[in-house]
Amino acid sequence: MSEKTIKRNNKSQKIIFLLLGGMLGVILLIFGNLADNSKQEVEQAVESGVEVTDADAYAAMLEERVERICSQVSGVGSVEVFVSLKGGYRTVYAVDTQSSSSGYKSEIVMSGSGSDKRAVVTAYQNPEIAGVGIVCSGASNESVRNQIISLVSASLDIGSNKIFVAASAYTPS
Repeated sequence: MSEKTIKRNNKSQKIIFLLLGGMLGVILLIFGNLADNSKQEVEQAVESGVEVTDADAYAAMLEERVERICSQVSGVGSVEVFVSLKGGYRTVYAVDTQSSSSGYKSEIVMSGSGSDKRAVVTAYQNPEIAGVGIVCSGASNESVRNQIISLVSASLDIGSNKIFVAASAYTPS
């Protein structure tokens, strides 16, 4: 190859690398903004009480609500909450069950026709709560700890064995 061809190839490679770097920068900016927007959407949903459909957003909403209600209990102090979920959202479909001499036959109810035929949805179920961890400065008091466990158990309709309350390692001054 001649020296001219080599210089031309090097120049082309530099231009390609610059273009790829620029495109990567733009992509990172876009995805960074999307992450910030989704966090803001979760916060807005928590404040407005709107139903959320993302499992992480649902967990964040529950954490915010549990924090808010626990902080109202006398003697609790500062509160941090973590909610873990089991699975995700579940769709419940309408089912038609018919009995015959040979047993029962169940079919999912469909609506529409042809390519527009779809299963009839009767409900969406939230993800199941696997556990709730609560750390608060007042948890060293057994009475406060028991009140929090009872409150969260009743509020979220989960067993007290799924709730753990611990005293925080530091107390705010």
